[in-house]
Amino acid sequence: MPKKKSKVSEPAMAFYEKAKMNVEDILRLDLADLDEPLTRLETFRNGLNKSSFESFKVLSGLDYETLADALGVSAKTLQRKEVFDTGQSERLYQLADLYATGINYFGRDGFRRWMEQPLFTLNNRIPRDLIDVSEGIELLKTEIKRLQHGIAI
Repeated sequence: MPKKKSKVSEPAMAFYEKAKMNVEDILRLDLADLDEPLTRLETFRNGLNKSSFESFKVLSGLDYETLADALGVSAKTLQRKEVFDTGQSERLYQLADLYATGINYFGRDGFRRWMEQPLFTLNNRIPRDLIDVSEGIELLKTEIKRLQHGIAI
């Protein structure tokens, strides 16, 4: 009896280039507001608005409590806030940048799962628990970049 041959086809990704997620899309801002450091600084000083926050909240899937901790406010204040102060705007931008990096590497659902799993390289800490400090956000971006370049540890 002849062996059955299996046919392997190329994935559709060979013909489809995935659109890159960027901070402007996540926060629903004009590129002109973020394209240069001095412009970004003024955008943060003027404060990001509630629609930028809500757009990030939907994309990230994080609840008000987690985001309140990350932005250094209470959940009630976060729900009432219309314009964020400089520090909160800057942190929201950092979070959006982290999520853009993560989603571009893992995909949206994959990144959400990655954010919930303890990481050996971070002493078995859960990535989501590190987003309340700028250094934690930078550590997570570094971990993603290591994975992108094939560096396991």
